[in-house]
Amino acid sequence: MYYVISIGSNIQPEQHVAAAVSALAKNFGSLYLYQRVYTQAQLVESNHVFINSVLVLNSTLAATELKTELCHIEESLGRDRSDPRRSVKDRSCDLDIICCQELWSETWKTELTESYIQQVFDPASKQAPIQLGCQLFSERPAAIYFQAETGDKFIVDQKPDALINWLETSFLRN
Repeated sequence: MYYVISIGSNIQPEQHVAAAVSALAKNFGSLYLYQRVYTQAQLVESNHVFINSVLVLNSTLAATELKTELCHIEESLGRDRSDPRRSVKDRSCDLDIICCQELWSETWKTELTESYIQQVFDPASKQAPIQLGCQLFSERPAAIYFQAETGDKFIVDQKPDALINWLETSFLRN
């Protein structure tokens, strides 16, 4: 199943987004990460700037099992999921499943209404650099390959069309 996941942080966002992406790559293998952008807080009582992005991963987990894994990552990065006001407070990490689909397509993009997610796909949005290990990436979407047996991460910045082709061929082989 292909899962489209939103990722956001406004507490040390460069570090927490990178840590969340690293944890997801370690747990799920290859990821497709759209551009990371700075956004203003919406529906959150904060003046801190967010970094938001969207990523795609392929997993055999059911959506409820994946959500449990996402919650564990949020908690490992300091999010208090027991706080009843967590949805309106600053957060170190927020991971949400936007949609899931058996066959890959980007039709889900047309259904997004949240402006912070729409900004991820807006070329005019301010890019947010993040770093995994010693590799910095920011300007374009990236394919992230994780070799769990060696602990190596490879980040490949490419033109979006090349990454879409990678998604279609790489994920379909799994």
